[in-house]
Amino acid sequence: MPEEASELDRLVLGPDAAYGGAAPSPPRQQPRRKGPVELATVRDLRGLPPSMRQGTLAATALKLACEIDTAALTARDLAGHARELRMHMTQLFESAPGGAKGDATDEVRERREKRLAAAGE
Repeated sequence: MPEEASELDRLVLGPDAAYGGAAPSPPRQQPRRKGPVELATVRDLRGLPPSMRQGTLAATALKLACEIDTAALTARDLAGHARELRMHMTQLFESAPGGAKGDATDEVRERREKRLAAAGE
């Protein structure tokens, strides 16, 4: 039988000292299944650089997606969560490097490059 831990041991070593250094194993839980919104959010976030996937916006987007899938939300709350998720994802993709091609800025840049190439610079 293991020796009883003293009060000092409990303070210094934490509650595990009462078990002789081996904490009781917690009961095994089934892994949580991701819902469709959370899976889609994860797929979208994979397209971002690692530094952006680990940021607060990405973490909050995942939390919102999880709540949309699993929480019993009223229609009003669900609409608010969906709007916030959309805003988070839009902000993430707008700030991502190498954004979408084909906007007006790209067209102006291409025209300038052609003009410079034609001038021999």
